[in-house]
Amino acid sequence: METAEDEARLIELLPSVHGRVVAKDEQQKSLADEDQEAKKQRALAALQRLAARGGASSFGDASEWQREIRSWDRVLDGREE
Repeated sequence: METAEDEARLIELLPSVHGRVVAKDEQQKSLADEDQEAKKQRALAALQRLAARGGASSFGDASEWQREIRSWDRVLDGREE
């Protein structure tokens, strides 16, 4: 809350919207921070593995792949190429 008045008004309005205040303790906050840091580390490791393998260029030519896949398409009934 930005001001004490804002907090007081919120507390006053909570019953009318069937709301409640849930206190978060510091341990929960620190666990959430650790989870966030672990996610960042896993994402960074995945990006590093991708870069070590040559990045997106290691997938080959996208246009060539698309032409190959399209060559497998069958002609729909009643339509000619």
